[in-house]
Amino acid sequence: MKSETTKTYEELRGSEGRQIFFRAHRYEPRDLFKRALPELILNQMAYRLENLSMTGLAVMTPKSEGNLYLAQQAVNVQLRLDDEVLFTGKGHVVRTEETRRGVQLGISLRDCSFNIPGVVAEYEELQIRRDLEGLSQASTDLVPEAYRVLCSDVLHFLRAYKASLDRPAQTGDASGQANAIAAFEDHILPRWRDLWKRANAIVEPLLDDPEAMLATKRFTEMVLTPDFMAGPIWKRSYEKPLGYPGDFQIMQMVYDWQYRGETVYEKLVHRLGLDVAECIATRMTVMREVIADTVIAKAGAGRDEPARITSVGCGPAREVSDYLKIGTPPGPVQFTLIDQDHDALSHAYESTYTQVMRMGGKASVNCLNVAFNQLFDTEELFGRLAEQDLIYTVGLVDYLKPRRAKVWISSLFQFLAPGGRLVISNMLKTEMSNFWAMEFITDWNVIFRTEEEMLALAEDIPASNVTTRLDPTGRVCMLIIEK
Repeated sequence: MKSETTKTYEELRGSEGRQIFFRAHRYEPRDLFKRALPELILNQMAYRLENLSMTGLAVMTPKSEGNLYLAQQAVNVQLRLDDEVLFTGKGHVVRTEETRRGVQLGISLRDCSFNIPGVVAEYEELQIRRDLEGLSQASTDLVPEAYRVLCSDVLHFLRAYKASLDRPAQTGDASGQANAIAAFEDHILPRWRDLWKRANAIVEPLLDDPEAMLATKRFTEMVLTPDFMAGPIWKRSYEKPLGYPGDFQIMQMVYDWQYRGETVYEKLVHRLGLDVAECIATRMTVMREVIADTVIAKAGAGRDEPARITSVGCGPAREVSDYLKIGTPPGPVQFTLIDQDHDALSHAYESTYTQVMRMGGKASVNCLNVAFNQLFDTEELFGRLAEQDLIYTVGLVDYLKPRRAKVWISSLFQFLAPGGRLVISNMLKTEMSNFWAMEFITDWNVIFRTEEEMLALAEDIPASNVTTRLDPTGRVCMLIIEK
């Protein structure tokens, strides 16, 4: 008997249209190389690898160098990670395409092919070898004595509670476990915050000593990080299953504020992570307030135009769905949500769709799924949109060095309507910042900035007003630029 999932040869449909011309699967570099990306060397010049397959690759060259490569031109191809060669071969240019980011070249390999599993295996072996070399080079002598004492205190703190909470009497159903943790919170959180504050004070000076910083981070990942992996939010933050930190699932954990884990102890460790990440939720509520103010101001202007609001790097866009749930807005509003994560956008769309339909055309949500690099191509993103009353981005500028951040912020400002606002959030440099927890325990690297450094990002913008605002935790700074 043929099962429902079994097909005869006649039922195998194949492809249609241009897709009948089979070509080898193309891989995104980030999907293959999870850590540092290798360089693509063409004729001894380094370029950015865009994608690759068994038979060829695509590479992005600056516009000024695009005329160096002509159709059918032979090229020497090399894939290299620092001084280590992962692949070498010959190819020829089969396609050139000018884009906003430069000239993309299509390279076909000659007399060879990428053994992709072999290249990836060599890459991973190289990373492991470097990690092992680093362990021998990063002497614990460089780890501050005060930090070693701190780590001992943190471990004692965690393991003492583990010994208590893992007793049979403390097990039970989810509500019983939650009650057990809640009963401990008033005692646990102040002790945790004291350790966190001590840690920040010890590690902050290491920013001026890269070798000691690296040694201390590796020491932390060997000594402390394994114990924190009991908490789901710590585990996901450290393991980065999507290949990048701070994915929308982590944000959802914070927004939902639930005790997660199988045991009482796991829920406790997760709760400590929520304490660190609370600023993710509070910055969201600040943005919800800013959205509400924007819609009210637009409605009060007396013009029959919607408030136009765009979030760049929107994640799950909880602030939008929460705003729409409050009730019917005082005037029409159009949201544009932009992100590189398709799943995040799907969640944002699904969580807002019902509310949009309920409002009978008074609200709309448009989602744009773009590559990460396209988030910074403002001409491409905003070129077809009307001027915006509010553009905001939370959790992106934290990854940009000052020069790149200033250029991007200035380019976003151009697409504001007169009277519009641009809001940029960034982790704040403060004694209770997330620096130690993020950088050392979970290897989550962001740039922390002072209020003065945030204001400096807007110093070249012809704004009518520039201010800053802190979230309720005092750990996130909002730069508000008015046009």
